[in-house]
Amino acid sequence: MQARQEFAKNRTNSVVTIGNFDGVHRGHQRIIKRTVQLAHELNLLSVVLSFSNHSDTVVGESPLLINTSKVRHQLLANQGIDLLLEVEFNPQLAMLEPDVFFQTWLLDSLRMKQIVVGYDFRFGYEGKGDFELLKKLCDEYGVIFERISPEKEAGEIISSSKIRQLLAEGRLEQANKMLGYNFVIEGEVIKGEQRGRQLGYPTANIQLGPEYLLPCYGVYLVKLKLNATSYYGLANVGIKPTFGKYFPLVEVYLMDIEIDLYGKNVQVEFLQFIRPENRFAGPEALKRQIEWDLKAARKMIETEIN
Repeated sequence: MQARQEFAKNRTNSVVTIGNFDGVHRGHQRIIKRTVQLAHELNLLSVVLSFSNHSDTVVGESPLLINTSKVRHQLLANQGIDLLLEVEFNPQLAMLEPDVFFQTWLLDSLRMKQIVVGYDFRFGYEGKGDFELLKKLCDEYGVIFERISPEKEAGEIISSSKIRQLLAEGRLEQANKMLGYNFVIEGEVIKGEQRGRQLGYPTANIQLGPEYLLPCYGVYLVKLKLNATSYYGLANVGIKPTFGKYFPLVEVYLMDIEIDLYGKNVQVEFLQFIRPENRFAGPEALKRQIEWDLKAARKMIETEIN
């Protein structure tokens, strides 16, 4: 509310786009870049109106989130927007009729002169605000309206739900193509059981909230980013069935370097899927498999570099 009041006080007109933007995928990027382009052409402020919680937590079945809040903010900032206005999507907001939402949030608060939305955008109570109603309201109040056609990859419309499906199926390459960047998780490194260290492969255990999506259980070639430096590593995503652990976690073994990462916030960028998670007869069998995984990862790195 305070951000809206400050914006209105400044009496700055804007070009606005609205959405959850979970994933900030190529379709989202196209919408946001068009918003920024129009704002520059018209000498207005480019504004992304989004939500601190996914709208489906209130009006649908809450999906697992592709991005942590920090990663999503970085991705949105990378698009060159002037302002991200992030509000809580609550029952009161969900109950607003489309024309009331348009008037109070877009005209009064953001002094909107132009709006850019995706092909499937809906707004207001029960999603009653469709393309026709939005166009009618824009015409009535002299707002320029632009709807962006869907972005496609290999003939398929890019969407957050499709990307979630691809990641869950271990189809990382296709998911990354739709995202327009490599899937990344972010979190704090916590103390583990030291089993990797006992095998000669010390790992960093990444803590991730239960609301965030983990990709298909298995082993991946990754880059772990600490501050501005990145290191290649092997990530195991899964439940450690060999040791009878059945809660999901991400463990990263850094290749060719050992760093104390406890308590530090890191990002893990998923580059390639190596294999699904397996249960092994014991620690020695697992150790042999890790050696094989490392060889496979090094070949992938050589290919990537060359």
